[in-house]
Amino acid sequence: MTASPILEIQDLKKRFAADLVLDGINLQVSQGEVISLIGSSGSGKSTLLRCINFLEKPTSGLISLYGQTVKVDPDGRGVFNCVNSAAIPEFRKQVGMVFQNFNLWPHRTVVQNVTEALRFVKGMKRFEAEEAAMEMLAKVGMAEKRNAYPSQLSGVQQQRVAIARALAMKPGVVLFDEPTSALDPELVGEVLKVIRNLADEGNTILLVTHEMRFAREVSSRTVFLHRGKIEEDDTPEVIFTSARSDRVRSFLSQH
Repeated sequence: MTASPILEIQDLKKRFAADLVLDGINLQVSQGEVISLIGSSGSGKSTLLRCINFLEKPTSGLISLYGQTVKVDPDGRGVFNCVNSAAIPEFRKQVGMVFQNFNLWPHRTVVQNVTEALRFVKGMKRFEAEEAAMEMLAKVGMAEKRNAYPSQLSGVQQQRVAIARALAMKPGVVLFDEPTSALDPELVGEVLKVIRNLADEGNTILLVTHEMRFAREVSSRTVFLHRGKIEEDDTPEVIFTSARSDRVRSFLSQH
């Protein structure tokens, strides 16, 4: 029997003014899956991640996470009606997000960056939050930098802290939005190694990446987006060796 998906997206659309960035996305994600989202710039990959935890409000569609469902549907006047919007804070507790540009608080130390959400979203006491933060900082090799400020860290160190911050919330799903794009090429492998370890541990991951070799090696599924639609969704073996779509084959031949 196939396990029920922990995350389900139905007919998701997102419009910025006249630009339809997501055009009817349907996607199911099961526990422990590692899904790489690939495609050309502007295909909607990052917007899809941001809609999943409502950093961007979808124009319409339905998102379910662990049985909680939020539906966005415009009424006849074009006013967007969000059904069960009270579930959105719970979504955000269950979804960890790692951004391209780290998004660390510059005026807070490493450990303070990781404990912030633990204390003010999860309501942990300071000592509990610091204990959880140090566990995750150790996991990504940043425990010794606990009292450093982001400006004192390299890009790869900042990204490791950002990953620790996402993991400390014990999310059900971790979203990575091109986590290596702001790094020097020689440092990319360090962050990819951390993500690979998380995948090996059974974490559920959605990863937007241009690192095609890594996507092929670490993913259980690869999803190709084109102009806001899912062009192809299959195993890496199929996508990278015998994709049905001409667009997918053309894209991969250039990467």
